[in-house]
Amino acid sequence: MNYFSVCDGIGAAHAALLPLGYRCAGVSEIDKYCNQLIEEKYGFKNYGDFTKWKEWGDINTDLIIGGTPCTSFSIIGNKKGVSDPNGMLAFTFVSFVCIQKPQWFVWENVPNVLSIDDRRVFLFMLSKLSQRGYGLAWRVFNAQFFGVPQRRRRVFLVGCFGDPTRAGAVLFEAGQVQVPARKLQKAECADPQTAARYSGNRSVSGTVMANYANGMCSDRIHQVIIDGKRARKLTPLECERLMGFEDGYTDGFSHSQRYKMLGNSMPVPVIRWIGKRILESEVNQ
Repeated sequence: MNYFSVCDGIGAAHAALLPLGYRCAGVSEIDKYCNQLIEEKYGFKNYGDFTKWKEWGDINTDLIIGGTPCTSFSIIGNKKGVSDPNGMLAFTFVSFVCIQKPQWFVWENVPNVLSIDDRRVFLFMLSKLSQRGYGLAWRVFNAQFFGVPQRRRRVFLVGCFGDPTRAGAVLFEAGQVQVPARKLQKAECADPQTAARYSGNRSVSGTVMANYANGMCSDRIHQVIIDGKRARKLTPLECERLMGFEDGYTDGFSHSQRYKMLGNSMPVPVIRWIGKRILESEVNQ
């Protein structure tokens, strides 16, 4: 199967889908550092600015996948929804899918998109896609149940053209399957003040965020106690592992850029799980 990656970032879709046998039909990304990484690692054709998709012509692909920017929908973001240009990219994704009409699409964002603006944003997306002929299903996944020790809750919307049930069969498995997460090493702290400040030190990390380089994070686990009196940030290497990338995937860039790249990415193991389920659906069809 071919796939086209929208808002490609550092290529979580490639890291997840290429090992399964998928082929990339192209990407859309404007960040110069992400583009440099993708060009060096993969060399895929970059169509550039997603808002100019009408200039691209027909994209021959079986699957469109992407996580449009989430800051407009996040509970810790600006909450402007689609009134913000970044938030409007969610509707751009819908328009792109409706015109290109791939067999499948996968869209990722923060769970708050389900309820923002009194649910009108998400309901509008569902309405447009269902009118175009897509059977739809959505589910909130937490990356910690897919083999990485990070609490990262994201909603995944999957659509299958011309079939009302296959998207649901992809996202909802029969029975409950527990996938053990790898654990972070929990360090003990002898210093009471340090222990109190970093009381969140536990076996599963909080969400890796794009502004981590600025010292801002979703909870205290981002400061990992490493001895009796010192605490440190997670390293870029550790963040790569928390996102499911191979070690050194973002080597060659500054620490601040690596944190931003990884914090804006999608969790690789979740994408791979969905991609595998889509392939299985195609085989069984």
